[in-house]
Amino acid sequence: HLGRDADSIISFGEKMSSRAVQIVPNYKEAKQKLLNKLPVAFLVYDPDVGSVENSAIDASGATEEEKQIEKLIQSTERTRIFGQVARKLQAEGSFGLLSPDTAKEEIEQFFVDGAEFPSGGFIARIEDGVPIKTFYGEVTSNSFVEFVKENNLPVVIELGGHNFRFVGRRGKPLAIGVYDPEEEAKTDKFRQEMKNYAIKGAHKDEYIFGTMDGKKWDKFVAQFSIMKQSLPELFVLDVPDRTYWQDSSVFGVSEFIRAVKNGEVESREQEGKKKGPLDEFLQLFVDYMPWSLLAMFTLFGVTFYLFLPSDGPLIPPPTSGETQPRFKVSGAELLDQLGLKVLEDDDDKNVADQQKNKSDTESMEKENVEVEAESKKDK
Repeated sequence: HLGRDADSIISFGEKMSSRAVQIVPNYKEAKQKLLNKLPVAFLVYDPDVGSVENSAIDASGATEEEKQIEKLIQSTERTRIFGQVARKLQAEGSFGLLSPDTAKEEIEQFFVDGAEFPSGGFIARIEDGVPIKTFYGEVTSNSFVEFVKENNLPVVIELGGHNFRFVGRRGKPLAIGVYDPEEEAKTDKFRQEMKNYAIKGAHKDEYIFGTMDGKKWDKFVAQFSIMKQSLPELFVLDVPDRTYWQDSSVFGVSEFIRAVKNGEVESREQEGKKKGPLDEFLQLFVDYMPWSLLAMFTLFGVTFYLFLPSDGPLIPPPTSGETQPRFKVSGAELLDQLGLKVLEDDDDKNVADQQKNKSDTESMEKENVEVEAESKKDK
């Protein structure tokens, strides 16, 4: 899930400006290109892929290289569906197409630990150090979209403020391993133990596995009775229900999960008050950045547009004899476009006369008062 720091936003911009599907020629480059910024990628291979005639692609303004790549993607039903989903979910995943010239020995490197190599082609999920997961569903956009959304997280994800809510609301409880970053040896061993269970554990499909920096998020984990001296430690949290399972006396990932499943570790209610509607709205706004930010700017732009005057543009079109539009508007023109009347010469004269009459009247009234005062004095 997208972070909110500057580097994450820059990476997001670079990703969205590049091709949705990258062509990779072998196993090594697939790992380097597809997994360089994201921990999970999706790969397609079809032996029937080839450049085909496509007038629509030829007529596009793309470069010759881009046209050839697009023709490969559009050449079979499998790769075409893969390309559609890749464009739709470009912000959420990494997608690659194995070149039709890739040697069989190269492709077989993806299928280790007993995984079967489908010689007729495949769509699959790849992650470094994790067995490949092949897509066996119907080759349609909807079914492949579901496959991507269900499998676009690493088997053990690092949790933080940028993704906790997103991960916690994916329909499964979180098995969170809290570690001390200063204890590197213990942390590395603990991470590997969690990863092994997330790949082969008895209840691996029932949880989302994640790790969390216990020093950085010490106040957060304290509400689950997690203390620094007990790290590394595993606990289970059901985010929507605000329920958790924790017991410092149970050691080992598999042992703790088994104790939770057997009811040996009792559930407890998460400490802290629930958020109000405003807090929930602000959290949703943060969770869905930068899309929420884009929506806000769009709403602002639409609102601004609706309040603009509707009787013609503020910048007038060029008049006869002018070659360029005028970007400066006179005060009279602006007032006229805003529906305000500009005083004509006669109007100016009338206003001046009214002001003079008013001044003369005031002077006359003042003189009358002075005359009356002198008359009374003489009497």
